[in-house]
Amino acid sequence: MREEPRAFVRTRRFIAFGAAMVVVFTALTARLYDIELVHGDYYRDLSQQNRILRLPVLAERGGIVDRNGYVLARNLPAFAVSVVPVDIPRAREQELSQRLGALLDLPADSVAATIQQQRQRNPYEPGKISTTPVPREIAFAITERGELFPGVRVDPESIRLYADGTLYAPVIGYTGPVTEEELQTLKDRGYLADDDIGRTGIESVYEQYLRGTYGWREIERDAAQREIQTLALQPPTVGNTVVLTIDDRLQKLLDNELRVGVEQDKFTQAVGVAVNPQNGEILAMVSIPGYDNNLFARGISSSELAALNADDRHPLVNKAIGDIYPAGSTFKMVTGLSALSEGTATRDTQVNVTAMSFSVSGTPFYDWRAHGTLNFVTGFAHSSDIYFYTLAGGTPFAPNVRGVGPEAIAKYGKMLGFGAPTGIDLPDEAAGIMPSPEWKLENKNEPWTIGNTYQEAIGQGFVAVTPLQLLNAYASVANGGTLWQPHLLKQVVDSQGKVVATPAPQMIRKLDITQENLRLLRESARRVVTIGHAYMPNAKLPIAGKTGTAEFGAATGKDGAGRNKLGFHNWFVSFLPQADNTDPTAQIAMVIFTYDSSKSLCENCFNPAVGMTQRILEAYVLGK
Repeated sequence: MREEPRAFVRTRRFIAFGAAMVVVFTALTARLYDIELVHGDYYRDLSQQNRILRLPVLAERGGIVDRNGYVLARNLPAFAVSVVPVDIPRAREQELSQRLGALLDLPADSVAATIQQQRQRNPYEPGKISTTPVPREIAFAITERGELFPGVRVDPESIRLYADGTLYAPVIGYTGPVTEEELQTLKDRGYLADDDIGRTGIESVYEQYLRGTYGWREIERDAAQREIQTLALQPPTVGNTVVLTIDDRLQKLLDNELRVGVEQDKFTQAVGVAVNPQNGEILAMVSIPGYDNNLFARGISSSELAALNADDRHPLVNKAIGDIYPAGSTFKMVTGLSALSEGTATRDTQVNVTAMSFSVSGTPFYDWRAHGTLNFVTGFAHSSDIYFYTLAGGTPFAPNVRGVGPEAIAKYGKMLGFGAPTGIDLPDEAAGIMPSPEWKLENKNEPWTIGNTYQEAIGQGFVAVTPLQLLNAYASVANGGTLWQPHLLKQVVDSQGKVVATPAPQMIRKLDITQENLRLLRESARRVVTIGHAYMPNAKLPIAGKTGTAEFGAATGKDGAGRNKLGFHNWFVSFLPQADNTDPTAQIAMVIFTYDSSKSLCENCFNPAVGMTQRILEAYVLGK
């Protein structure tokens, strides 16, 4: 049998093939060398990142308590639903979004958007789907049917609970989720996308103390990205406890009196603030109406928020610091101190108030009665408008008395803190208005008139103050001439009970007013009560103070809560010396402001703030 000759393979083909093999193996060897030796650490890290993942462990927010340890804000256990995008098959993403949305009462598009955002941000970390805690039943439904919810996690979390929410909301505020925009600046400080942050009030101002420090949990995952085991754990650090200067007992005494007045339709809104004049500690701060900050903690609905914003009584505003009002006759302290300090008046300056009114260029100016002859003490005690018109701008009732003028009144008003924020450790404090001829020209483009001086003298016209400003001014007189910065923070305590911060009282300034003149004001304020102008039957404490009535706003109709608008607004600002004398020993000063209340221009006045002050101070100090 004949065999076919085989084709001859040329030698150069063997050489070319061999060379190609050498090149390939050389390249593979070089690549292997690069992977194993040159960049071995880098690729090892990549492998570890796929296999080992470090997850954050939630840190509880610190609590808030009053000066005696009564808990005002704490945390309750709850559940959060999150997604880990890397564990969600893209083919099932739409199905999962619809199922989760239906279960959590959220739009499917919103759920899908959250998944996409977290996938872009970091697909290995969980992103919270619902900003509000979910009920236990829903949490169990998700965990028991895990095959229907790939990549979905249910984790325990804390929900903020505020005791007496409506009472303390204007002071404590609330927390809320970090926004996408805020995260850009906050992530460098350790915040995550599903974090909460203090939004207003104490929760916002002392965020750095209240926020805990995250821990972490290092886990091992298999090739399918399923968790195998925990490799390491760093426990979180609970946030610090913020101790306030507030005394819950006084807060509730004040709140109870004000709420009863609203319920009895004596007034529609009210503010009450108490302070220690010796150091600026706020002992109580009530603003009515308020709001329940637990609504924000659990996640306020759009309809609930719309109702709060539409309320014409502005419940979201802390009226003690955020709204400004005419001071009325309480401002006569400023006019009086201005005249005394500038030497245009003394204790014995007399004005013979023989009529209830007089006119300037056809404009009448009134007093509430013809008082007869008054000196400084009785003029202040009887709250004579004509007496203080005379001290401010001069009147025919005392031709020899030279008015101190609006510039001096503005000077001492600013010295006492009017026209500028007090600096209290709360956000959104109003500055108020301390008018002057320059102020009017700049803001109204009009020259100052003698009528403006008269109105300023009795706390009307352009004068506008916050209740806290007024209280702080009187507190500086009560303590002998120091204007303290009001504050709510007493101390900060860590989770082990160690005090980590105790802020010292901050002095704003010493008043450039003599002790003699301050003593005269304290004596005059005490006479307001003893003479019967601020009527306190069977008084058991040597309370001193000053009444005030301002007329502004609508005097007819009803407000958003259906209560009568009366158009008059009453003040009583008080302080309580240690004994019935003029020594600067007061440990408590208080202001009560009632909005839409009865006009109180009478000798035994019906100013509702007076009786409330007596009842509150006697109950608080005497333990009644």
